[in-house]
Amino acid sequence: MMSKRKRLNLKEKIDVLKVIEKEKLSVRRLAERFPVGKTQISELLKDKEGIRKLWVLNSNENLKFRKIETSEIDEVLMKWFRSARAKNIPVNGVLLKEKAREVGESLGSESFKASDGWLEKFRHVTTYLLNRFVAKKNL
Repeated sequence: MMSKRKRLNLKEKIDVLKVIEKEKLSVRRLAERFPVGKTQISELLKDKEGIRKLWVLNSNENLKFRKIETSEIDEVLMKWFRSARAKNIPVNGVLLKEKAREVGESLGSESFKASDGWLEKFRHVTTYLLNRFVAKKNL
């Protein structure tokens, strides 16, 4: 088992796709051959065409991609959260997730999902920011 995570860059992803076409290996064998996790190989297989388009448009071989950050959604939601709390509106997880879905749709983010994991991260960041704000205010 690998101890350090590795993300494939664009050239490496293209290399994986070439090997898939030539050798028809399983996801497990590909993950062993290019020392990465099976999940990364599976995601690569799902987005073959998108990766090929990126290669054609921008053949920078060191280019690495991550999923779209939700920071813009988080910012809008944080403003809404502050205004709701200022009006003494009780805000729970269900309401936060529903509002996040609305904000995501209004910003045109089709891939955003207000999952439990997202909610946990949002709560953690919100708690941290609010504690910093209160600490500065009390100084």
